[in-house]
Amino acid sequence: MSQIHESRLSDNRFIDRVWKSRNVSDGIYVSTPDCSWDIIVLIQLDGSRSVMLTGQATEAAEVPYKGGTSSVVVSFAAGAYMPDYPGRRMLNLFEMLPNDGPDHFILSGHRFAIPTFETAEDLVAQMEQTGLLKMDDVVAAIIMGSPKALSDRATQRHFLETTGLTRKALEQIKRAQAAVSQLQQGMRPADVAADTGYTDQAHLSKSLQKIMRSRPSNVDDIHKL
Repeated sequence: MSQIHESRLSDNRFIDRVWKSRNVSDGIYVSTPDCSWDIIVLIQLDGSRSVMLTGQATEAAEVPYKGGTSSVVVSFAAGAYMPDYPGRRMLNLFEMLPNDGPDHFILSGHRFAIPTFETAEDLVAQMEQTGLLKMDDVVAAIIMGSPKALSDRATQRHFLETTGLTRKALEQIKRAQAAVSQLQQGMRPADVAADTGYTDQAHLSKSLQKIMRSRPSNVDDIHKL
């Protein structure tokens, strides 16, 4: 194993999960769609840190890494958004944020301490206080299974502005995530297909290949679900 991953949940409503990864040796990580946009802290061999903002992803991407480096990732809930970085603008993109000294970075003109695995909630609280981070209650309610009474057009507008994705695209990613999780637990592909709403095993395989760039028999390396 060339990477070691650890994650934790959070009681902060804006956070889906907090991750940290250590790269044991050089390699290439396949980043897969996970219904989250992220703030990523990249930690180099000399201990220097830089911060990257990534938007929602619709397809897998190869990310090379160096042994001895590490990262901390704050993955945001699907309903969380930044007005200064609309979902449409950031879809499948990333932006390096400027450092302000070794321990701080600049986001939308505000200075923040670079977060650690343990202090992600402090950063998110400060982002909310400054008005940089908000929650779209329409998207959040649908994700939680209690949709608000809005027209399809209004709902679609909320999804596109908040996530950059259509509601259907986000639901397809979440279904693929659920399928990967069950496959990793040892369930048979045919049973997973039936349980997660795919037409058949072939439909499951086609979806995972398109979204996760993986086959049902080869999902062990997908960790960010």
